[in-house]
Amino acid sequence: MKLLIERIKQFNENVTFQSLKEFINTLHMDDLPYEAFLKEPETPGDYGRNVFTMHPFECVLINWPAGVASAVHHHQGLFGYVWVLEGELDNIFYREGEGLLSEISIDRYTRNGLIPEPDGVIHKLHNQSTNQRAVSLHFYFPAIESFEGMRIFNTETGDRGLLSNEAKSAFWDETPGHFKQVERKAFKFESFEERNAKKSHVITHVIPKPDALRVNQMNSEYFCEQAEKYDHGDQIHEHRKSYINAINTQIANDLKYHVKSKSHLDIAIGTGRRALDIKQQSGLSYKLTGVDISEEMCRIARQRGIETHHLDWVNDEVDFDEKFGSVTFLYAFGHLATPQCRLTTLQKINRCLHMGGVFYFDVFSINNQNEWGPRALADFNNKHLAASGYDAGDVFYRKIGFKKLAFIHYFAAEELADLLEKSGFEIAWIHNIGYVKNPGEIVQSGNEGNYFVKAVKIAEVVVPH
Repeated sequence: MKLLIERIKQFNENVTFQSLKEFINTLHMDDLPYEAFLKEPETPGDYGRNVFTMHPFECVLINWPAGVASAVHHHQGLFGYVWVLEGELDNIFYREGEGLLSEISIDRYTRNGLIPEPDGVIHKLHNQSTNQRAVSLHFYFPAIESFEGMRIFNTETGDRGLLSNEAKSAFWDETPGHFKQVERKAFKFESFEERNAKKSHVITHVIPKPDALRVNQMNSEYFCEQAEKYDHGDQIHEHRKSYINAINTQIANDLKYHVKSKSHLDIAIGTGRRALDIKQQSGLSYKLTGVDISEEMCRIARQRGIETHHLDWVNDEVDFDEKFGSVTFLYAFGHLATPQCRLTTLQKINRCLHMGGVFYFDVFSINNQNEWGPRALADFNNKHLAASGYDAGDVFYRKIGFKKLAFIHYFAAEELADLLEKSGFEIAWIHNIGYVKNPGEIVQSGNEGNYFVKAVKIAEVVVPH
């Protein structure tokens, strides 16, 4: 860490938001042996601070025990960055209005994530983990010589405090001398959940984008968390119910009148409810096999009498005794983390199908004006997410009322066509199916609805090991 301090002292440029970021980008995490420099919090529930230098800008190492958060605080007259060295930190932004403090967005930063803290921002940092610490390195200009005058907010009581020069951190502490002034019940707090109560899901960017294995793990944890309630969610949201029923019926009719499959594989089978509905509607007696990444989902599908395998389709070895006449991958293909994962998946599906076998799947469209696609594209450009490992159309999200995050990718039609061509498939048809607007109906505009695809295996491909 002495080398870091020397480099900071040698910094001879004007300190601006941009020049500070450029300096941080020259640092290498592996050159920062921080373990011996971590300090324990002085107060239970607080975080530990170790200030390395104050000039020409401040650099401070912070130790966040599991579950610890800063108070909601207002940066006024200073700016900086927080570099996550270990664990995960949620950066939660707030907007202050007349007697109201609203939680407006949440982004999650993991190892090597760089959190911007522009002048004037109201936010807090929170280590959501219940069993792991987080460690971060903070850079501020001008240096925080004293916390005196910083405003912090207690969202549980509605109190607003002005810190004194005796305050050791931006932490709500009723110890005498910590505050210069406290206004009791100064505001009403509106949580992120309350602001989005009418929504089923909310976007939470994860920066940098985790690798494919971690994304798979996140998706598995997400679906395990809500497995018991998953089918109920499909039934209470009318637009989703209409959408799913329309696709189920179209697949069932196609299987009955055109394919007449004798064996069917359902990837991401979930609880098995949809797969059984399609089979029943088709009137066929084909052998049904399921695969899912969530062990809890597999358990429920097995209870429904379906032969179900707990598999990570991308990374695990896939080897069935027979080839299938048809495959479905519904409401889940977009959960695959990268273009390479999608290509590998399609190549494995190709290997599992008879020549001429059919593959049905649906994905969210990046052009759908009624969904997250346009926002995903705007965030990709405006927040420079490519630098954090994102592809255009990538989104991390959380279901309201739950804690786990999942990943979804929004597709362009050209992207789908390219993937299918590379994996030995020919598109039989591709429909735009209404989702939020005109749910379940085939719509003509490319700017609404999801893509629903039937592809036919026309060539054998080699699956790379």
